[in-house]
Amino acid sequence: MIWWKKTKAWCLAHWRWLVFSVASIIAVIVGYSKSREFKQSAHAAKENFEKEREIIESTGKEHIRSITAHGEAQDKAHEENVLSFEKKKEELRKEKLSRLLDESETDPKAIDDFLNEMGIDEE
Repeated sequence: MIWWKKTKAWCLAHWRWLVFSVASIIAVIVGYSKSREFKQSAHAAKENFEKEREIIESTGKEHIRSITAHGEAQDKAHEENVLSFEKKKEELRKEKLSRLLDESETDPKAIDDFLNEMGIDEE
C-alpha cells in the first residue's frame, strides 16, 4: 500500500500536471475524431467537385459541338444560296443577251442603247 500513498502524494503535489495531461489526451482523442470527420467531408467534397467538373466539361463540349454544327449548316446554306444566286444571275444574263440579239435583228438602235447602258461610249 505504500505505492498507493506515494501515488496519492504525487497526484496532490502535481495536480496541475495531471489535469493538463488528462486534458491533452482528451483533446488529442477528440481532435483525432474531428479530423477524421473533416477528412471524410473533404474527400466527399473533392469527389463532388470532380463529378461537377466532368459534367461541366461534357456539357461544354456538347455545346461547342452543337454551335459548330449549326455554324457549318448555316455556312452550307449560305453557300447554296450564293450558288443559286450566281446561277440565276447567269441565266438572266444569257436571257438578256439572247433578247438583245433578237431585238438587234429588228432594231439596230437596241445594240447602241445596250452599250450606253453598260457605260460604253461610242468613239
